[in-house]
Amino acid sequence: MPPGTTSRRRLLRWVGATGAASVAGCTGDSGGDGGTELVATLAADVKNYDPTLANDTTSRKAFGLVYEPLLSVDFDGQVRPTLATSVDQRGDLTWRLSLREGVTFHDGSDFTASDVVATFERYEGTPRESDVFLWYDDATVVDDHTLDVTLSDPYAPFEKSLGGVPIVPEAAASDDVDLSAEPVGTGPYAFDAHEPDRLFRLTRADGHWYDGAGDAPEQPPIETLTFRIIVEGPSQVAALQAGDVDLANNPPADSVADLRSDDTITVSDRLAGGFEMLVFPLDSVPFSNREVRKGIARLVPREEIVDSVYGGIGRPAYAPISPLLDDYTSESFQAAMRDQHQGHDPERARELLESGFADLDVSPPYETTIVTNETPERVRWAQLVRDSLNRTGFFDVSLDQFEWNTYISRVLAGDSHRSDSMMALGWTGGWDPDSFVRNLFYSGQTTPSCCNAAHYASDEVDRLLDEALATYDPGERRALYEDAQRRIVADAPVAFVRFNKRIDAVRSAAVEGFRTYPLDTGEFTAIYAPWAGAYTTTGGE
Repeated sequence: MPPGTTSRRRLLRWVGATGAASVAGCTGDSGGDGGTELVATLAADVKNYDPTLANDTTSRKAFGLVYEPLLSVDFDGQVRPTLATSVDQRGDLTWRLSLREGVTFHDGSDFTASDVVATFERYEGTPRESDVFLWYDDATVVDDHTLDVTLSDPYAPFEKSLGGVPIVPEAAASDDVDLSAEPVGTGPYAFDAHEPDRLFRLTRADGHWYDGAGDAPEQPPIETLTFRIIVEGPSQVAALQAGDVDLANNPPADSVADLRSDDTITVSDRLAGGFEMLVFPLDSVPFSNREVRKGIARLVPREEIVDSVYGGIGRPAYAPISPLLDDYTSESFQAAMRDQHQGHDPERARELLESGFADLDVSPPYETTIVTNETPERVRWAQLVRDSLNRTGFFDVSLDQFEWNTYISRVLAGDSHRSDSMMALGWTGGWDPDSFVRNLFYSGQTTPSCCNAAHYASDEVDRLLDEALATYDPGERRALYEDAQRRIVADAPVAFVRFNKRIDAVRSAAVEGFRTYPLDTGEFTAIYAPWAGAYTTTGGE
């Protein structure tokens, strides 16, 4: 969820994270107790079980079926009741939350309003503080299943923000329940085992609150979920084709065509809430010159990147808010940003570069690098950008590739905006437009506090984003975000490259009903989400 002016969030979910892991062994058609099992892949190890500490995407997607929020966001972006049965606005700053009765945590304790208050308040001072304290001021318990929440300021995405706050037992606030040792939630699955760098396993929880009254069965059809940690994309694909796993998450783009042609594999995809971008160090010459940045943005071969690097998967990006949020952006708006500012145009790029370098005490070709991690697709699009820049004669660009932890420490360092290197990065937003702009372009979110790696600062953009966050009317919000985007794209602190798609591949005979969720952190939502009428079955082969 989007941070704001008082956020102290330290990290975020950069698209493309990987971790050290090893290929695990085979799967059978049943779990350890003889019940049904589904085996899926993770491209990195699970780092943390505590929602207040887990900044990496992998951990949050892995424990997403263990914890539950008050409200959830379905596959189409609609808010659905989960642990709360209703959330009623009683003023600009006051909301009444009515909670589901008869819910228990996996440790046997009853779910009450006190658990909700404790969950909110334990975020203070943690790495994910902004998930709650961007909007939270206070809460009053009315009874065991009712509470009133007071906001610090009007906050338009309040209901969707509740979907990013997993509820934990009150005892976790006093450390009587240690969530860093074992996750304890109310979800349909409970923690079973974690073998670092090998697997993470969940089992169907007893006594889940859902009574089968909706479209989903009363309990999850799959009894055991085993996540095999397989770092390399080709190794995930090989394990899927060999029948060693049932589901491969986000297979490499260059393998998708072959998977689609395999009768034993089903591939599903959705436009995702993320994009790739090239970030400029704004305090470093020549990138401090706007004409130079705009010239570089005009040299990014987006169509070629989508076609040759990603096999036609995804869309060229010219502004930050994903088309996934069609209430807040449009094809015509993207086209306007393309034509006016960032569309591929080598002739116009040369004019801009000549103008920019004429104002600088720098003689071309300027030697610089593009910093990237080892994600193959990211490396390949960075190479295409490098080649495009080098053909102009204004630059002598090379690539610096780093393993993930080194890479992320460099791009989130507090002095990254003063380096002589551009940065190839990815970003994952959420269901609200603010999550695509504030973290990256708000002056209060500069690294290392958060993720504005360029250290972009605009008083007018800050004002527009603050006003949009406090505006409840969707039409007014859209106008404010479009105005902010126009200013950001015109200033070109980054060159937008591509909007992503989420891709999942499953063994056709073993998996039925799985749906691709557009946000990375919710990748396994379709395993069992009764609040959305979604569930997955597996019958083996």
